[in-house]
Amino acid sequence: MNQQKNNNNKSSVLDVNDLFQKVVFHWPLYIIIIAAAIGGAFIYLKYKKPLYMSSAKLYLKDEKKMGGEEADVLKSLSIFKEGKNIENEMEVLKSPILLEQTISKNGFNVRYYKKGTVSDEEIYDNRPFTIQFLTDSSKVGNYVLDVKQENNQLYVKYTDKNNDSSAQLNVQSGQAFTIKKDQFRIVSHPPYTAAGNSTYRIRIDSIMELAYEKMDEIGTTLVNRDATVVLVTYEDPVPERTAHFLNSLLNTYNEYTLNDKNRVAYKTIHFLAVRIDSLKEELGLLEQQEESFKVQRGITDISASSKLALEQVKEADVRLNEANMQLSVINQVENFITNPSNDYPFAPVAGNIDQTLTAMINRYEEALREKRRLSLSLQPNSVILQNVDAQIADARKTIKDYISGYKRNAGIVQQNTQHKVNQIQGRIANIPAYEREYINIKRQQGVKETLYLYLLKKKEEAAVSYASNVIDNKIIAPAFIPAKPIAPKKSLAFISFIIVGLLLASLYIYIKYFLNPRVLSKKEIEQVFSLPVIAEIYQQDEGARDLSLQNRSVLLEQIFNLRTNLKFLLTEQSGTSTILLTSSISGEGKTFLSAHIGNSLTVSNKKVVLVELDLRKPKLSHFLGMDHNTGITNYMVGNNTIDEIIKKVPGTEGLYLVSSGPIPPNPIELIEGQRMLQLLQILKEKFDYVIIDTSPIGIVSDAKSIAPHVDCTLFVVRYNFTLKSKLIPVSENIKGSFFKKAGIVFNGIEQDTFYPYYYYDQYSYTENKQQTTSWLSLFKKIGKRIA
Repeated sequence: MNQQKNNNNKSSVLDVNDLFQKVVFHWPLYIIIIAAAIGGAFIYLKYKKPLYMSSAKLYLKDEKKMGGEEADVLKSLSIFKEGKNIENEMEVLKSPILLEQTISKNGFNVRYYKKGTVSDEEIYDNRPFTIQFLTDSSKVGNYVLDVKQENNQLYVKYTDKNNDSSAQLNVQSGQAFTIKKDQFRIVSHPPYTAAGNSTYRIRIDSIMELAYEKMDEIGTTLVNRDATVVLVTYEDPVPERTAHFLNSLLNTYNEYTLNDKNRVAYKTIHFLAVRIDSLKEELGLLEQQEESFKVQRGITDISASSKLALEQVKEADVRLNEANMQLSVINQVENFITNPSNDYPFAPVAGNIDQTLTAMINRYEEALREKRRLSLSLQPNSVILQNVDAQIADARKTIKDYISGYKRNAGIVQQNTQHKVNQIQGRIANIPAYEREYINIKRQQGVKETLYLYLLKKKEEAAVSYASNVIDNKIIAPAFIPAKPIAPKKSLAFISFIIVGLLLASLYIYIKYFLNPRVLSKKEIEQVFSLPVIAEIYQQDEGARDLSLQNRSVLLEQIFNLRTNLKFLLTEQSGTSTILLTSSISGEGKTFLSAHIGNSLTVSNKKVVLVELDLRKPKLSHFLGMDHNTGITNYMVGNNTIDEIIKKVPGTEGLYLVSSGPIPPNPIELIEGQRMLQLLQILKEKFDYVIIDTSPIGIVSDAKSIAPHVDCTLFVVRYNFTLKSKLIPVSENIKGSFFKKAGIVFNGIEQDTFYPYYYYDQYSYTENKQQTTSWLSLFKKIGKRIA
């Protein structure tokens, strides 16, 4: 068992040198494969549409990578604090929303082709006509229109790719036509009006579907790790469209960035304008009330005590209103935090109330903006979005906790201020009634004026910031029209085709030889058996049945070599030698070798008898041109004598045959009987050699039954016929005590194949009159090297 495992391990190891020799032997196959690969590469390059790539460089301002002093200065100049994350901006560049806007504005979802026999040629410029959308172009898509133009008449065949429906239309140039719910118009260009021999195709893709496809064609990467410059690339079969699409995408991104920055400032200005208009109306009413009061009362001035009380109550009211306004803003901020869907910009209004709270709100709103940007290109279950949501939740909790403490402190200040106001109002109560009424009017007017001026100041700040918003992204290297395609590369295409062809050819050789289940070499036999291969016999189709010893053919030379090695195997044997031939399965040539070995042993006036002991499927008699009607079976049952079943083989000297006779129902019982031993004993007395052709050992046990009575056993293995799996049980039988001496004969080796070519140095076993090689035989030899 261990020996068997070792043999299997040896056979599983790939011999690189052996593989290389086999590759060299099959050189015509490789020449054909290389020629086919080159032809395939030419065809591939001819019909493969080239792919072009353009690139652009975009500078993005990233506050994380700016110097600390410069960043602080810039932050102090703007009331809208926001920073950028370069990695997020790179994802925004490829977002479907931006791509959809780019495609919709420039009509990149419409493509024109000139139909060809094998493939269609796309036309980007100098189109024969243009299709115009008369309905919402963003919702049109997935149409294919085949247009043939004759003079001013257009024959349009359209196909809806969504449901594979089609129809035919005849329209004039510039005439509107309807496909389902969409309306179009095709306008011919004057130079092409008379062209009527060609058919053109217009492909209209869905903008949203095309946007998602383009995401994979847009590449973004940082120029280097320390820079904030992004290299943006785009691939397309049309070189002009690569540059046009990329530049349009960058412009759309800049517009989107600026609009996003202006949105917060615009909402803040709108909020302040509404509040200022309301205060303006209230101040107008108070001024009218003061004027009416003075006219009715005839008052031009009030006493010093009234003025002092008025100033004190105005000052106290201002502080009280500031406290109330702060609490109002804080309540609004708290409402904003509690309801995240409300994106009201409170940071500018709360700026003078508490800078710490303003910074918290800025960070909170920045996190909301980051989430909004990332949601353009990431799925809701993305880990990045989940991390941003966690940051938003933490910032919201921090603001809520801060507001709770702030409201407690502001409530105390409000109570103290209200108490002071109440005291002053108590003193005012002692002033005459008309003076007291006038003080109340001036008091309300002063409070409104203070709040009006404050809000007006904040509005101006917001307006300045809104007007000063600029695009802080810079296109430092716009996209260019590429001159050469990036794919396919000719050299790479030829190399790839040739490498694939060589690999396929080598794989074929590997499967043919190393994965072949049949025996192809002497080495494979020796890995299983611990016996010598005493002879290797070439396959010979012509003259195989010729037993003449005068025809010095390759077969006869090899049979004589087998005869010589057989004598060495029988050196210790004295007297008549009994030789048994068997194999693993039927068809390996044991009958053929039995006849030729027996004939070769007749040299030197030796008498040899062939015993056809394959009682189940006798072939030896037929091979020798004789019948097997009378033979061993008749002798066993006592119908014939030994002399009656021994027949001389015609055309030979000293060669005789004992045929099988009629096929018996119980062959093994006859072989193991006493009559068989008597037959063998008599034949040994009459002849110098007894050659026994028996049944295959891998199928029945006839050979094992007769083995103890023979001197030598030859096991026949046939080239490219015997299964390797059948050798193992045969080798196990040999290792037993059934067979005394044994040898292996490698039979049926095909000429002009790898095995004889490399193991016999291309030696030719042809006769002199056959030395001239015909073209037919040459082609046959090359064909074997290919197959």
